[in-house]
Amino acid sequence: MPAPTSKHPANWSEEEIRSDCVKAREEFRARRMSDPKADYEAEFDGAKKSVEFVISKLPDILRKPAPTNLLGDIVSDQKRFIALRYLLAPPISEDDLDTLLDAKLSAKALNADAALAERFAALLRAGVDAKRFPWLSSGAKPAASAVKAAELATTVAAAIQRVQTKRRSDEKDQLEGAIEHQLSSKLKMQRIPVPRESITNENFRDTAPNAGQFMRGATLGGDNGDFVIGLWNNRLLALECKSSNSEINSRKRLNKEVVKNAGAWATAFGSMVIPGAALRGVFKPEYVRDAQAAKVALFWGHRLGDLLAFIATTRH
Repeated sequence: MPAPTSKHPANWSEEEIRSDCVKAREEFRARRMSDPKADYEAEFDGAKKSVEFVISKLPDILRKPAPTNLLGDIVSDQKRFIALRYLLAPPISEDDLDTLLDAKLSAKALNADAALAERFAALLRAGVDAKRFPWLSSGAKPAASAVKAAELATTVAAAIQRVQTKRRSDEKDQLEGAIEHQLSSKLKMQRIPVPRESITNENFRDTAPNAGQFMRGATLGGDNGDFVIGLWNNRLLALECKSSNSEINSRKRLNKEVVKNAGAWATAFGSMVIPGAALRGVFKPEYVRDAQAAKVALFWGHRLGDLLAFIATTRH
């Protein structure tokens, strides 16, 4: 492969960084303030029926021996599985549940492994929230008002968490979608499939995108790049998309995740790969400056023309 040329993206000044951080924060606030209850109300309505069903089945869920079929049916339904996990205090994530059970939880796994079903049921028995479900310990029939209160508390908790998760995902998804649209429509670049194996120095010629091509979610060396873009000067731009809802969060997203990957790519590929990040949301200017000092090329979601302009300059 020909040697890469040395063209680099712009280096933003302190004033430019601060101005862009203000602009990104203003746009983030505008997105959050536009009909802020709509997402919550939609999630609440979606969660309510599942919560009511799971709570109605609570005596059966907690009985011995473990109700394998019932647990399997609930786990196979995403909304009901969320409701079940939110019966616990505190609620438990799917990842934590898999770790505690030392198994990947699924209806198939539960039906095939009675011991796994019993471990799962035992975890539920031990973790169910006694504040919301005080009648479980006494064995008394709960009052209708107590059941309704427990249903409401569980639905609120599950809906709020879903909104927070969805908003984080939407911020990043919208940024990635905007970048792909710009690459395809403005620069006429071609999206190509991601190779099964990681892109390395050894297989670079056969796996890396060529000039004018890009991949989404490709593994470069040992780390994932949201976009791996083939530039016209025989280099790759490894671009990560980061959204943040607070300055503290921006340190993790940018200075830990992005800078770590940038260092690994520099070690593995040298000047062949340009590490970059596209940013959307709330970022502390000092953290942005530090990331740039670590040789990360920075672009903003509110000004993707800068990204396109840099890629276009590599034609010359």
